[in-house]
Formats: sequence, structure tokens, C-alpha cells
Amino acid sequence: MNFDDLPHPTKRRNVVIVNDREIPRRHFLLAAAGVFVLFGGAFSGIVWAGWSDAQENSRGDEEVSALVALARRRGWTYRARVAGGADRYEGAAPFPDVSSGLSVWDCVEGRHRGRTVRCFEYRDVRTVQSAGPGRSLTKTSYYAVFSVTAADTVRGSVVRAADADGPLRFDGGELITWTKGRLREEDVLPKLDYLCNVLDRASDSR
Repeated sequence: MNFDDLPHPTKRRNVVIVNDREIPRRHFLLAAAGVFVLFGGAFSGIVWAGWSDAQENSRGDEEVSALVALARRRGWTYRARVAGGADRYEGAAPFPDVSSGLSVWDCVEGRHRGRTVRCFEYRDVRTVQSAGPGRSLTKTSYYAVFSVTAADTVRGSVVRAADADGPLRFDGGELITWTKGRLREEDVLPKLDYLCNVLDRASDSR
């Protein structure tokens, strides 16, 4: 036997055999590490996205209580649910084209800076996947909606006065804006002030 034909032990330790091919161990380890980082990053991204979405859509009883307390302090009204409250806004984002009896939640109404104001939570529930005969999976998207009564005479001026703080839309004598996510007490006054400021600037520019 010619011992010179046998692979040297050191050489065997420095290579990895894959499908009868010798790959330098260093290259193999680098490739394996790259795959681990790639899939680990993708998995972490999925977990983070799911956690972030859950945080955005979660809301505790204490946050609902804060909405009720805000309404009480300012002499406003609070209703946990208003059946058909979203029907008046049908036909434009974030509401459906046609609705009948569509509820709004956590509806707060009152007067602010001399104007009638309203805010509520709209829940868009859609079927996303069939879970078998007679069963389905749904996804709920939440929107916090804010409105202030406004005269039609300022409609054109509002378009010029609007800024990037949120989308704007006239609807039946109301100027409304909305954000994706749950209605929270800390957002109510800033959003209503935003709408009132837009209307004030529009009135000044006429």
C-alpha cells in the first residue's frame, strides 16, 4: 500500500465533504453563518412585525376609561357603541363604499374651540381566509376618526391650508381626519386642534 496516496489527516480536518465535493471548512462555515443570519433576520423581522401590529391594535380597559374620563372632564358625551354611526361617511376612505348599520365605537361628541367635534373608532372587519366548511378567519383593521363641523364656504381654502399632519376630507358639513390604529385619549385633543387650526387658517386666508 502506498501511504502517500492516503489523505493527510490535517487536510481532512480542513475540508468538509458535501456530495463528494471537498469544500474548505472556512468557506463552509462562512456560508452556514450567512444562511443563519439571513433566516434569523427574516424570522426576527416577522416576529417584530407581528409584535408591533399587536401593540398597535391592543388597548386595555384603562385606556377606554381614560377616554370616558376625558369626555366627563370636558362636558362631552361618550357612547361605547353607535349602531349605524359610520353610514354617513360611506363612499370614501377609510370607510366602505356602501354601508348599512355599520357601527362606530367609543364615540365622543361635544364642543371644542367653538365648534362641534366628534371622534370615534371605526373597525374594518374582513374575511381573509377560509378555515374550513362554515368557518372563516377575519382580520380587523382599526381607525381613529376625528371630525369638526365646517362650513362649505371654506372647502377650497382648507385644501390650500392643509399640512402633512393627517389626511383631510370634507363630508356632509364636517372636516374629518383619521389615523390607523386604536382611538386613544392622548390623541383626541391634538387631532381636534389640528382640524380646528386648519379651519382657522382657511378662514384667515379668505
